[in-house]
Amino acid sequence: MRQALEHLLADLRPTMEQLLPRILHETELALARTAAGSDPVLEQARISSMRSLGGGAAVFVRGFLDHVEASLAGLQSARRHEEQETDAPQVLTLSLLEEDGVSDEFVLDTIASRIEARNSLGLQLLGQRFGVLAGAPAFDADTLPLAPRALCAATAESADRLKLSRYARMQLFQQFERALTDLYPAILDSCNNRLVEDGILPHLSFVPMRVRASTSPAFDAAAAEAAHAPPGGGPPGWTAPADAAPTAMDAGFSALQALLQQRRSLLSKLRPGKRDERTLDAVPHDEVLATLQRMRASTDKADTLADYRRILLAQSRQAHGHGVALSDVDSDAFDLLGLFMTQLQRELRRTSPGEAMLERLRLPLTQLALRDQGFFTDAAHPARQLVDAISLSGAQWLAEDDLDAQWLGLLQRAASHVQQDASGTTESFAEANRTLQSGLQALDRKAEMAERRQVEAARGREKLELARQRADQEIHRLLEGRNLPRFHATLLEQTWTDVLSLTHLRSGEQSDAWRQLLEVTAGIVDAGASTPAQPGDPALLEQIRAALEQVGYHAEDAAAIAAQLAHGQGDDDDQASRTELLLQLRARGRLGEDSTAGVDSTPSLPPRTAEEQAAYEQLRSLPLPLWVEIDDDGQDGPQRRRLAWISEHTDQALLVNRRGLRAGNDNLDTLARKLAAGRLRLLERHAAPATAAWDATISSLQRIAPEQANTAKEPGHEP
Repeated sequence: MRQALEHLLADLRPTMEQLLPRILHETELALARTAAGSDPVLEQARISSMRSLGGGAAVFVRGFLDHVEASLAGLQSARRHEEQETDAPQVLTLSLLEEDGVSDEFVLDTIASRIEARNSLGLQLLGQRFGVLAGAPAFDADTLPLAPRALCAATAESADRLKLSRYARMQLFQQFERALTDLYPAILDSCNNRLVEDGILPHLSFVPMRVRASTSPAFDAAAAEAAHAPPGGGPPGWTAPADAAPTAMDAGFSALQALLQQRRSLLSKLRPGKRDERTLDAVPHDEVLATLQRMRASTDKADTLADYRRILLAQSRQAHGHGVALSDVDSDAFDLLGLFMTQLQRELRRTSPGEAMLERLRLPLTQLALRDQGFFTDAAHPARQLVDAISLSGAQWLAEDDLDAQWLGLLQRAASHVQQDASGTTESFAEANRTLQSGLQALDRKAEMAERRQVEAARGREKLELARQRADQEIHRLLEGRNLPRFHATLLEQTWTDVLSLTHLRSGEQSDAWRQLLEVTAGIVDAGASTPAQPGDPALLEQIRAALEQVGYHAEDAAAIAAQLAHGQGDDDDQASRTELLLQLRARGRLGEDSTAGVDSTPSLPPRTAEEQAAYEQLRSLPLPLWVEIDDDGQDGPQRRRLAWISEHTDQALLVNRRGLRAGNDNLDTLARKLAAGRLRLLERHAAPATAAWDATISSLQRIAPEQANTAKEPGHEP
């Protein structure tokens, strides 16, 4: 392992020693071209940054390579540390972040995501090989040394040594992205090739494909066994012998043709009248494709694929001067695509973006299906993936907050790219799908990050709610049997609860700060319950004031509230000041009031029935996250949400939309009642409408055979 890593570093070193000084030079030139500003401080920072860039190449390169070498040297220990962090319970910490740090993280994350999207295959291969070196599962792009994310981190750390201005630092990151985007594919290939030379998985190759649950027709099993299973066993997606895939596709399409023939036979028996027994000449395959290409350029429009088929045959009949028909293969491809498109229309919402885009792709898909039978037999076919992705934007269960301009823009560009190819070739679909999938991966990553932030925020709200409950318990314990003035009780139950809650969040229940604050609370209760009023204890007064300032009260307000809490029951000569203070408190937001909105807003409901309790227990045991479909009043049909998190303590549930954003407030009890009533459904998989339509098409064809056998036995239907 050490020798392989040393070889990688030795290969990378000369490349970076040439690249990094050039990046610094380009950054210096970019700063020099920046017009001098009127602010002398900014101008001085610009000049100082240019000097640092001009003379800091050696320091920058050395820091960059040191960071890379350290990440390679700590390969195994870093993976063990990562696993330990994963197993350890997460602890919520609250801290203030510098604006520059947050901005750096965002910029570098964006750079890394863009470069990763363009090099996903090479990164997967390198991650597998590094997993072998570390004796661990494959590395992903977040943890892989030499991945764009790791190189961006090395750049940021090395830039710290140059003492650059904020603007110069951003310019450096831009120049780094520009250079790395062009060079990184070669770096990635070089690393993989070096590891191959060192004997690390020398025969590894990967075909990226999505493996879906089998619909279990004969063609699906044959295709999966021949096209996706590697020699000697292994996970789907790893390559098989080159001649296996065509055989599987032929067998799969033949199975589909047999199902279609059974369907035609059944329909002919159910329809009255004589069959047309004429033998017609078949239209040559190339002529069919040429006619479809001319139809795309013409103004003839049709509502269904069957209409386009009639137009095609009419034009061919006119050209040949006699009746013609499609060949068996072309006819079956037309029929299969027609059944699929008809079923897909049922899965889409009318006037949706997805329906409009798929309408534009009807003829290109027809050309492709006639050219490439793999469209019907290979779930990972680029055209199938493209149709899947586009159909999502037309799903009936898609909510309005699931749509965003960036996502729709990616889909529109992919559809337009296919439309520009008049021949409807596989290559145009493949290129459009590659570009689309790269963009969708970036959006998926963004959604995952958003969902992760929402889960962390929900855990924070839960922790705050538990802290407030604990504070309420202590205050009610101390108030038990004591009679306090209404004003004092109001201050304790509102303002002082915030103080106790914040201390519980910060320090926990076993801390000295919590115990000391409980003693102060007891002193407040004793002072409020004493009759007649006693002079306020200066020490108690100071402790109350300091605690109030910690939760955001201004010094004057904190001093006024502390003076009231530290004194006992007195005359009402200060009634006006107390009233004014209460009005100020009501107008002031409480600690975490926005974050915990909706936590206790659920109305009181009757006890759960047996069915509802069973649904509650089922939801409790679910592996999360999980897609669900909810049918609520006031919605335009069921909507899909992702159940991302359920609280173990407060039964709060977090539902997010497709973009990873929070979608309303809910709790486990409400969801259980909906599940028992049939208004919530648990989805084993979150299939796109196109996938669901193809599964339904195959299932419909599979049901033909037993129905045909039963029908043949009925009177009047003997063969």
